[in-house]
Amino acid sequence: MFIKEYKEVLSLHENVFQYYNMDKIVYFDIETTGFDKEEDYVILISLGRFEDENNFYIKQYFLENLEDEKELLCNFKKDIIGYKKWCSYNGIAFDEPFIKKRMEKQNIIFESPKYHIDLYRLIRPYYKQMGMQRCNLKTVEKYIGIQREDQIDGGISVDLYKEFLLTSSEELKEKIMLHNYEDVLSLPKIHELIFKVDNNHDLVRENVITKKQCKYLKGLLKKNNINLDVDIDRISRKAASRTIDNILRGCIDCNELKDIISNSY
Repeated sequence: MFIKEYKEVLSLHENVFQYYNMDKIVYFDIETTGFDKEEDYVILISLGRFEDENNFYIKQYFLENLEDEKELLCNFKKDIIGYKKWCSYNGIAFDEPFIKKRMEKQNIIFESPKYHIDLYRLIRPYYKQMGMQRCNLKTVEKYIGIQREDQIDGGISVDLYKEFLLTSSEELKEKIMLHNYEDVLSLPKIHELIFKVDNNHDLVRENVITKKQCKYLKGLLKKNNINLDVDIDRISRKAASRTIDNILRGCIDCNELKDIISNSY
């Protein structure tokens, strides 16, 4: 396994950093040999975290040999201990379940951070209104003015890695690592975009909560003395339905309900 560390200066609006407590979040992205969690491997993880308001630290774990996957996962596990929140782009659907399955396959006891901030799920309901044709990572990066040095995508990195296993080419390794590094480096800036979305009340999400749902949910919250720091009028119908269902089942924990809302789109 090969490890590389970086320090970057990132300038975010002070309100954004403090509002999201970004120093308490670990940002991450993975590369794999394919989509099959049972048979494919995690070949690269990039982990990012703020050392202070302006300095962003990134650590990469690169699998030079497939038999070293357990070592890679153990190192990643050790470095995220203590974090209650992790942040990704579409990681709820792919990165998190893949990591968990590979931990299980390698007989590693793993408890992930409790709260997953998936920036893709937060942007997806609004991207068309913001003038974007797609909601993939590179489109969002271009929208906020990020210029990447890397020119490959995740699919190409799989082929490059297969070639790397045959050749041990440093050039191929650097290409794969640069792609994943830039994925993680972009996440705090995209998180800053979420702040702008949250505070732009002219944006109306697709499939927004119905008036009937809104009235019923607000009544349930009041009845159960639940004070959610969430703009109920802007959540999705799916989020409203799941929140209502969980309250009726007896859930009154604010953090759990907020997690349900943020992970329903």
